[in-house]
Amino acid sequence: KEIKMRLLTHNTLRNNTSEASKIKNNNIGGYPLKITATEIRVDDKNDVGENSEREITFVRSILGILDWSALVQGAKEMGFTTLPPALTEDLSNNDEFLKALYHVLMNIHLVRGVLTCPTTGREFPVIDGIPNFMLEENECENVRA
Repeated sequence: KEIKMRLLTHNTLRNNTSEASKIKNNNIGGYPLKITATEIRVDDKNDVGENSEREITFVRSILGILDWSALVQGAKEMGFTTLPPALTEDLSNNDEFLKALYHVLMNIHLVRGVLTCPTTGREFPVIDGIPNFMLEENECENVRA
C-alpha cells in the first residue's frame, strides 16, 4: 500500500516556523492545521480490523494524548461528521466506539490537499500522502544572526 497521511498523524502536526510560535486566536504554535482535501482515501474497515482487541488497546492507550477538538475538526474538514463533539468517559469505555474510532484514526487518509496554519495562514501542500513542511532558513526558530 502507498503511504498516506492518517487523521492520527494530523493530530500531531503543527507549523514550526518562528512566526507561528506566537499565540493567536487561542491557537498555540500553528496548531491545529486546517485541512483542505482534494483527494482522500478511506480504507475498508475490514481490511485493517483484523485484531479488535489490539485495536481497542491501542486506542485506549492514546486517548490521553489525542487532541479531541483537533481530531473532530480534521475529520469534519475531510467530510466525516460522525465524531461526537466531546469524548466522554462512557465513550472511552465503549469497545464498539473504540473500534470505530480506530477506523477513523487509521483508515482515513489525506492523499492530496493543503494544510493551512491557523496562526500565519501558511499553506503546506500534501502530495501522495506526504505533507511538505520544508522551511526556508529564515523561517526557523533558532536562526543565527
